Amino acid sequence: MILPVFTLFIEPANPLQFSLPEARSSLTRQLAEYRAPHQPGAPAGNVIHRYPAVQCKQVRHDLVVIGICQGAGFLRQMVEGNAEIMTGDNRCTIASRDPEIRNEEFGIGPIMYEYEFLTPWIALNQQYAKKFYDLKGKPARDAFMQKILATHLNTLAKSLDYAPAEPVTCMAHVRFIRERIDRENVIVFLGKFRTNLRIPDYFGIGQSVSLGYGTIRKIPEMIPSHPDVDAD
Repeated sequence: MILPVFTLFIEPANPLQFSLPEARSSLTRQLAEYRAPHQPGAPAGNVIHRYPAVQCKQVRHDLVVIGICQGAGFLRQMVEGNAEIMTGDNRCTIASRDPEIRNEEFGIGPIMYEYEFLTPWIALNQQYAKKFYDLKGKPARDAFMQKILATHLNTLAKSLDYAPAEPVTCMAHVRFIRERIDRENVIVFLGKFRTNLRIPDYFGIGQSVSLGYGTIRKIPEMIPSHPDVDAD
């Protein structure tokens, strides 16, 4: 499955006045008003409804905006000929951007791919958080989280209207931390995982994806080094 993707890295013109929630709301409103130009011969199925088509998120030290499917066209049109996006206190300069919309592969691949969580993964609702706490020992908790991860990866595929031709498999290597979200102490997870599902960088899995949680990035495969061959 091919997904059109467009990514921006932005910097607030007034960091002290910038509001990430307001910036997200502004982009969401503008996306709702966006009408993609008609392009004869354009592939069908270029609209997603259940997964956030535009995501604005803080990823470590970077402020990233990613557009997927109709969101990619929206962002590409927004930045055309512009060095800034948004206005007022949320005005941002474009530090870098994709030169064009990229066609990214999503779906079951021939190998296992390794990813890292760049932002905390919200994996557990209240019911599952209690089950996690009640489990004794690391092996039991690891097995539990692996099942949760498989569920979330399948949910991601479904939200993008992708039907896997074979089961999604995964191996989780995560650790839990406590974070305060909306005035509540919540268990979140960081770490790595491997899966046969190919996922573009900066996509999110789990809960509150639109708020930037669960953002992932592929870990490049290590190329084995070859011993030097002595010359004759």
